[in-house]
Amino acid sequence: MVEQRPAMPDTIHPLAPPPPVESSRAFSQDALASQAVLTEANRQVDIIHTSLAGMTAIVVVLLGAIAKPVFGYTPVTQPWALAIMIAASFAGIGYLYYMNYRVHQHVSQQARLTEVLVNSLGQGFLSFDRDGLCGQVYSQACIDLLETMPADKNIQDVLRIPESQRENFKDWMDILYMPNHALGFDDVIKFMPQFFPHSRERRISLMYRPICARNGALFQVVVIATDQTEEYAAQQRFRQQQNFAEMICRIFKERNQFRTTLTQIRDFLEAADGAPVKRSESAPFLRSLHTLKAAVKHFHLAELGEIIHKLEIDLRSEALTSDEMFQSRLKSGCQRIADALSAVKNEVRDLVGQDYEWRGNTHEVEESAIYEFVHEMQARKVDPGIVHHFLITIAAVAANDCFRAFARELQDLAELMGKQIKPVRFTGSNPRVLTHPIQNFIFSLTHICRNIVDHGIEPPITRMARGKDPAGQVSVHTEIIVDNAQHEWLHFVIGDDGNGIDPSRIRARLAGADPEGSWRNEDDQAVIQHIFNWGFSTRDSITDLSGHGVGMEAVEREVKLLGGTIAVQSELYKGTRFDIRIPYLLDLEDPKTVVPPPRNGQAPSAGMPVI
Repeated sequence: MVEQRPAMPDTIHPLAPPPPVESSRAFSQDALASQAVLTEANRQVDIIHTSLAGMTAIVVVLLGAIAKPVFGYTPVTQPWALAIMIAASFAGIGYLYYMNYRVHQHVSQQARLTEVLVNSLGQGFLSFDRDGLCGQVYSQACIDLLETMPADKNIQDVLRIPESQRENFKDWMDILYMPNHALGFDDVIKFMPQFFPHSRERRISLMYRPICARNGALFQVVVIATDQTEEYAAQQRFRQQQNFAEMICRIFKERNQFRTTLTQIRDFLEAADGAPVKRSESAPFLRSLHTLKAAVKHFHLAELGEIIHKLEIDLRSEALTSDEMFQSRLKSGCQRIADALSAVKNEVRDLVGQDYEWRGNTHEVEESAIYEFVHEMQARKVDPGIVHHFLITIAAVAANDCFRAFARELQDLAELMGKQIKPVRFTGSNPRVLTHPIQNFIFSLTHICRNIVDHGIEPPITRMARGKDPAGQVSVHTEIIVDNAQHEWLHFVIGDDGNGIDPSRIRARLAGADPEGSWRNEDDQAVIQHIFNWGFSTRDSITDLSGHGVGMEAVEREVKLLGGTIAVQSELYKGTRFDIRIPYLLDLEDPKTVVPPPRNGQAPSAGMPVI
């Protein structure tokens, strides 16, 4: 609902425990190996320095002998002395040449060995300087993995940085080579490209390693390109298997909800297959698609969810300029949904294909069979007291049980978005309710769930910066209230302690959509009620969780169909509450026969919990 404040950086505790013993041992071994390599390199350099010093000494001695007359000394005239000097010079030069030859051989062997080792790893190695210019040394694998010879090319061209991102890349390069910047090397490279856009869709990961001078200054960066295509495919297969296992477990836990989801999809397909749908009358279909997408993703039906998501995006496209184009796109999309639904039903046939199932001393019976039995009792003029007793003890369930799927979805979405949420806190009298009349309403609560996680609950670091617990708290309050006309209402209050709704953002959106609307004369509490408007969203972009502007409207629609009301109350940075009232019925009466009270943006004070 509101934008998040910038997250504060994590701090490191000064008394943090030391690394594990195994990690310390591995680090020590790496340090010793690195020290051994540097020691050998220093030894070879010392040999070269010794050779240069010896050569300098020989030249100085010879020049001194030649220059003796210049300083008034007797020149060397004895042949034996000259012969000794020449022999010593040649012997010294020969020995120094031999030492340098050995160094050259050693360096050449090490270079060849390094080349063989590097190329045998199958990784692409290259380096670039502060100007982004790549060096002459690179591994043969660069030609295959990076599809170019990087020598003397700019790193932005080698890594194929898009033009729109090159300015940011240059800024991070400047920070990387800045001598006293606050961020460390490992912090900066997180903003560098992590993958290379390979033309054959191979997954090429990129790693960066620093090359520093003795004073610690960075003068080159090594790029390591690794082909992870096979590993990524294996991970994807593992995720698919894990997703299938989670889907089976979720279906076992929420079998009735899963059947409701299948029924909703089937009803949608039948409605789409009926009379041709005009583009101007597509709101119910878009609303249903948005709800179905959330429902199938709750059961980890990833492929089916993506198909529904794509169809929703396609039907919203401005390229559909005629009803015929809209109907064609809807028909093809529904066929893909039907095929995916058939595949899902084949996979889980053994889980949902039986009419009942024994579990210990509990007998599961279809809900429809219970209501058929109630109708049969009413048709046979059974005592209404007996019918009511049957409904409240057999057919009705505790109101909090209707929120079990809601609570699990909260945890799933929070984990997906890197947020933390405590278990849902249930308060109130928890009355028993008939789920059949309100099942579409319960089904639509997935939108409130996603709204809470995406818009409401802040990331842990933001919550701590605001003095809150890192984990958000969501509460559900249920009770029965009686109005002045002695009508009983089932009262729900769903609240969170998150961001709250910023009225100024709502007004900014309304100004763009309806500049001269009546919202200009409304107070903050009235203005935020516009989140229930069709097509209204504070998101700038569409995601799987939000941005379409139909989720909250779908909830309000289901509440109104039941003859109820929904209102939202919010306080910025304190939290948000959704106040819902629907007629409370424990018989098979049509709930729309009860006249609902007007929605005024204010929740009734009786029994209102404090979040």
